[in-house]
Amino acid sequence: MGYWRTLHLFDDKKFYSGIVPQLKGEVDGLENSYLEFIRTHILGDISHLTKEEINKLIERHLKSLFSIANTMDKDFKTHLVFDSISAYQSKIDFMNQLSGHYGFCNFLAYYIFETCADFFPHVPLGKGGISRNFNINIKTLSYSVLSELDDYNDFLCGPDRMGVTNWISYEDVELLFLDKSNLHFDNNNNELAISFLTLLDIAQKNKLGFIRGQDMREHILEQLPKNKLISNSDWTNLAKNGLLFER
Repeated sequence: MGYWRTLHLFDDKKFYSGIVPQLKGEVDGLENSYLEFIRTHILGDISHLTKEEINKLIERHLKSLFSIANTMDKDFKTHLVFDSISAYQSKIDFMNQLSGHYGFCNFLAYYIFETCADFFPHVPLGKGGISRNFNINIKTLSYSVLSELDDYNDFLCGPDRMGVTNWISYEDVELLFLDKSNLHFDNNNNELAISFLTLLDIAQKNKLGFIRGQDMREHILEQLPKNKLISNSDWTNLAKNGLLFER
């Protein structure tokens, strides 16, 4: 049946300077967000738990989160042990056996969209990636950047393939913008190609990167604070061709 993929604006500078240190336990500040994550993602109603029980639950989960985060590379895309495994099934087995991995992937998506990415607006990619909407020479810079964005990050998305699949930085967006003359598409009615170019222009003007997700828990993410990266008033003056602003 395929998967439902979406493309969003992403503040990579904030992610690396502020969020990654929190995910590694180097800086405090995750407790309240993790409490809300437990309430919405894991347990639902937690009113029956005492404050002490809740604190112990958060402490246990964060310990697991920090452990995994500290085995990621500097780009926070590669788990050093996972990346050293060559056989596909062995990779799956490793993820299934890695304590806390499921929660790590889910919280990563949740916290990114709480702090440094906006769920709305986004480009609804459907069941495909971005590059398939263009006729791109494989020797171009555009091809290289879009290949990175389209690449599926198995570890970040996890065994259930629901969550963040990859991202690119503002610097990558800038390179793609400068090379967008190579982003050819045949049909002027190709809405996904037009939508992507609209979001590309907006990302470049606002010095933002891109993040791509797959089968994310929309009913939760769309409730997070909106317009963190670009204010609602600023959107009134920006092109919106093909962008999805609400479900």
